[in-house]
Amino acid sequence: MPNLVIQNVNVKLGKETVLRDISAELAPGKLYVLVGPNGAGKTTLLKAMASLLPLQSGMISYNGLDLAVQRPGVRAEHIAYLPQERGIAWNLSCVDVAALGAQHLAPDLARQKAFAELQGLGLQEVADRGVFGLSGGQRARVLLARVLVSRADVLLLDEPLIALDPAWQRQVLVRLKQRAEAGQTVILSLHDLHLAAQFANTVLLLNGGQLVKMDTPENIFTARLLSDVFHLKGELVSQDGQTVLRLESLPLL
Repeated sequence: MPNLVIQNVNVKLGKETVLRDISAELAPGKLYVLVGPNGAGKTTLLKAMASLLPLQSGMISYNGLDLAVQRPGVRAEHIAYLPQERGIAWNLSCVDVAALGAQHLAPDLARQKAFAELQGLGLQEVADRGVFGLSGGQRARVLLARVLVSRADVLLLDEPLIALDPAWQRQVLVRLKQRAEAGQTVILSLHDLHLAAQFANTVLLLNGGQLVKMDTPENIFTARLLSDVFHLKGELVSQDGQTVLRLESLPLL
């Protein structure tokens, strides 16, 4: 049974309607990837699911309960959110920043769990170092660890691969896929269509604030949709047992 349901959602920012009549049902055990051109509404949809933006109309519910009327502390027990902005206000140690996501645990246990997540993300050597002394990619992984230590059932991640090198991009997606396979609902936005095609169980294709289609990568990355939405020529092919997306730009009109 889906645990996160989006029903006829519209979101208005200022005078502009940025999400139009979005409906989707998102179930545990899957990795969902939001794709679409710049301005398609990916970040706005993730913020709406995290109840960080008011809805003009419609409803987003978790296990049948309207998220908008739940107290923030209750929502935080079920939904964890990684924003696209990677700002950190204080020069805390990496392990202390990551442990902030485990407020349900006693401080010592939170730090232990945080260290384990940092270790899984290759940061054990810098766990006690202040975050201001890290590279952008290391800092991004620390903030990802903060989300992963939470006990939330639903993970919302806005461009979690920002500042990561290609090897760590894939490692992070493998880790998020494992979380989905273990029973969490993992929803993230990606600009990289190649990685979306390889790792997503289900793709949500957004364009102009509307959900164009929600389906498997094979049914999303078709020649027609790639051309209509991204102005790209492409196809999915099987190569060495993996699904690979081949793309090339179409001539500008």
